[in-house]
Amino acid sequence: ALSKVLAQRLGAPLPTLFIDEGFGTQDAVGRERILDVIGHIEQDFEKVIVITHLDELKDAFPVRIEVQKEEAGSTFWLS
Repeated sequence: ALSKVLAQRLGAPLPTLFIDEGFGTQDAVGRERILDVIGHIEQDFEKVIVITHLDELKDAFPVRIEVQKEEAGSTFWLS
């Protein structure tokens, strides 16, 4: 919300919302509430990018970039 207010004041677009590990401190009810809020505000952004390590949240999003860390480096794929 703060980013959106600042962008509006400057007249700058805010096309992408990033949520980086925003669920770790929440219990199951809190995580569901956050997902509901994301669903309600997603039309305000061109893209909503959520970064999480919680497997139970991955299925909540229709398009995912999965990353796997390996000794030789990381690999990624769309799912």
